[in-house]
Amino acid sequence: MPDGARQGFPIATLLKALLPALAATALVVFFFARSNTRPEQARANGMRRITLSQKDSNFVRISPSAGGATGEVVYAPGGAALHFTLHASGLPSGHRYELEMQVDDAIYSVASYSPDARGALSIDTTLTQFAEGECVGTNFDAPRSIAGQHRIKFWIKRDGSPASGSMPGVAPTAPGAQLACHGNGDGNFEYVLLEDQVAEFAGTSAAAHDSSK
Repeated sequence: MPDGARQGFPIATLLKALLPALAATALVVFFFARSNTRPEQARANGMRRITLSQKDSNFVRISPSAGGATGEVVYAPGGAALHFTLHASGLPSGHRYELEMQVDDAIYSVASYSPDARGALSIDTTLTQFAEGECVGTNFDAPRSIAGQHRIKFWIKRDGSPASGSMPGVAPTAPGAQLACHGNGDGNFEYVLLEDQVAEFAGTSAAAHDSSK
């Protein structure tokens, strides 16, 4: 459903998306592996660390021992670009997942990924602007500059968009209409990982960054 692929998040979307998933995943055993990045190492390198977890309809964390997926993001808290690594585990394999970021009041579908056979996913990337990177139907948000103070939430959800092409039912002239899809093609956009903390990022313009050298 193109128009229902992404909503302004959470309570209605989460209830609708997670309740069926919880019933389906209750019988599944996941394996949990911690990231190699320790909190003290991240702090020593000037990086910040936040955790992600699977949550029930009351936003209560589902522990890995109870079948919940888990993850973490290690990121640079400032600069002319946002560099971060995201590690997740316990994701049911055989599906594609979408990295979604809420930046202040905008939501961006950044990219689509497949975990390995053990359900582990690793992302290492640098963003020079906040922008849509995957097909989003009519839920398109305009690009936003890195510069300035931002509050960021990292989410991982099932990518229910078509496996190829663009989102159907969207006018060719609509913003973002030509963004390519790389999903599972099943219309399932349930959220699997939600933030435990909000990332605080202070972006600088490229000119300001260069002048400080």
